[in-house]
Amino acid sequence: MILAKRVARQQLMLLAIIFVAAACSSPGTSAAEPAAQPTTAPNIATSVPATVPPVPSPAIQPAPAATSEPATAAEPVPTQTPKATVAPPTQTPVSPPTSVPEATETPLATQGVPQSEVGVLSAKAMAFLEEFTADFSPRQSGTDQELAAAEFLASQFESLGFETSLQPFTVELKRSSVELESSDAGVPSEFKTLPITESIEASATGVLASAGMAFAEDLPAEGLAGKVALIERGTILFEEKVNRVADAGAVAAIIFNNGAGIFRGVFENQSRIPAVSISREDGLAIRDLLGLDDVSATVTVETKVLDSQNVVAEKPGTTGNGDVVVLGGHYDTVEGVPGANDNGSGSATVVTVARAIADESYPFDIRFVLFGSEELGLRGSIAHLRSLTPEKQEDIIAMFNFDALGTGDTVGALGDRELVGDAIDIGEELGISVRRRVNLPNATSDHAPFNEAGIPVIFFLADDISRIHTPEDRLNFVQPELMGGSAVIGIALL
Repeated sequence: MILAKRVARQQLMLLAIIFVAAACSSPGTSAAEPAAQPTTAPNIATSVPATVPPVPSPAIQPAPAATSEPATAAEPVPTQTPKATVAPPTQTPVSPPTSVPEATETPLATQGVPQSEVGVLSAKAMAFLEEFTADFSPRQSGTDQELAAAEFLASQFESLGFETSLQPFTVELKRSSVELESSDAGVPSEFKTLPITESIEASATGVLASAGMAFAEDLPAEGLAGKVALIERGTILFEEKVNRVADAGAVAAIIFNNGAGIFRGVFENQSRIPAVSISREDGLAIRDLLGLDDVSATVTVETKVLDSQNVVAEKPGTTGNGDVVVLGGHYDTVEGVPGANDNGSGSATVVTVARAIADESYPFDIRFVLFGSEELGLRGSIAHLRSLTPEKQEDIIAMFNFDALGTGDTVGALGDRELVGDAIDIGEELGISVRRRVNLPNATSDHAPFNEAGIPVIFFLADDISRIHTPEDRLNFVQPELMGGSAVIGIALL
């Protein structure tokens, strides 16, 4: 109950200050005995700026779920929060106090869930995850399957008596495709693509032609009029490559990688022809077809508007002071994967925490938010923050994010120094290994927009994310105790 004790101590200190001020202003105060000067009360929200900056667009460019690349890590900037303390009850003194009452610290083991509860919550989280993945996998962003999962999750919060709603939002997503047509049945028809950022939205069809790396000597002497240019990545900027083949008459451009895997290229200005990127393997396969005159390619770049939603459940606090702690994680998946770890494990942990604390009281509101369309660039968490006024954003005193925490050996935590430090201390008391994570690759998740808004965050994740975004992200790799341990620590931090 670390955050709760901080808030309680803050309220006690404020009451003491008010009492001292009132005593000092009473007629009986002697000039020879000046009243003690009040000390400044700590504030759990000191890391939140007076004016919250607008939430930026995600650094990740949105990509089709089927071709989504692991996001680049954006380590939250550590922020300081006051040391957890608790003050003993005091009686109102008859005469003015000579000092503000001092608070004493309670051992961490008494502030959270007993160690025996780790196994209980682990079993409950796993049981929920088994049901969730069996009935709602995959849960691709912006699909009917994602909506069905959201409605199921909302029903879980409603059954606990929380005020629950679906928060709708739309996602504009640029998508691309390359389709080959040939009388040869052995020619592959479709390839995995990513649109070049700032590619014009259009569809064009033409006979394939090689443009090498788009050097002048690489271009056919007869030009590329009406053709689809196949270009190799390297040396020349993407935009310049596409401009050169467009000048030669090409109607579309396909750029294949010069290394393993696929990539996302960026133009500074909008292109004149549709342009996409593909993997080196696919590029070489297409290049082998260049001698076949009857092979044509259709390159398409278009924007689709997808409907998505967050699941929001409110548990009111006891004080009505407006403070809010957000507990969340995303529930969507990339295309065609079970998503047991990413992020069935986080969704199961959030629901398990909600069930465990449903009848508990806290001096702040707790808002559970399961985010949609995280896999398209943190769209759900960005939409949620943008739905709040700057004043409502300032009311959020902490955000806990649970994502991909089900596989590996240890619970990982990154974010606010105080919150992560407290999580490690709690883990030591309860025999749970918690590792502070720093500069973890591919760790951008729904805590990032909150961190950008100046809100203290802690991000729980495990140390093995090797199977995310693959068909191997299955239930049998999930370790229940990682979910249970994360749930216990999350509860103890409240």
